[in-house]
Amino acid sequence: MNGMIKKDKQIELDYYRDLVIATLDYCIDSPDFLIQTSDFDSKKHFESCKLQTVDYYNKGRLSILKQWFRDLTEPMREGRDFEFIKYIKERTGHQIDLFADFDTRIQKIVDSKKIKTANEYRDILSKVDYLCQFESDKQHEIDLLNSLLIDFDSIMTEKQIKNAH
Repeated sequence: MNGMIKKDKQIELDYYRDLVIATLDYCIDSPDFLIQTSDFDSKKHFESCKLQTVDYYNKGRLSILKQWFRDLTEPMREGRDFEFIKYIKERTGHQIDLFADFDTRIQKIVDSKKIKTANEYRDILSKVDYLCQFESDKQHEIDLLNSLLIDFDSIMTEKQIKNAH
């Protein structure tokens, strides 16, 4: 039994090591994350984090690797960076789902058959953009989401016309 726990932990350690290092590489490769001032160079910082990741991996510090992954991916999650998901898949072979909450929100909007807020509108717009770029074979879903966007646009236009008078 104890050997099984160690094997499972090793698998998880390998997984999070791969994810954290690939995420750091993504930050190094992306101009959005690069900062260079007289006293800070983000590339050097991310490279040192990669070394520290390997150190934590070697010491079996799984909880730290998990926390680092959560912290490092927050900008990608909040910015709905779908390119990051693709990058991780290509780089590590791992399929990750940073946007489970995002997908849940999308499904609630679809189930209600109506966009009610500007935030929901932006979420649907992001999803359509992603589908058009990376999953264009899902035309039925794209059409459904576009119809929600069109309905919301027409409601907002009607409100603007009423408010103008």
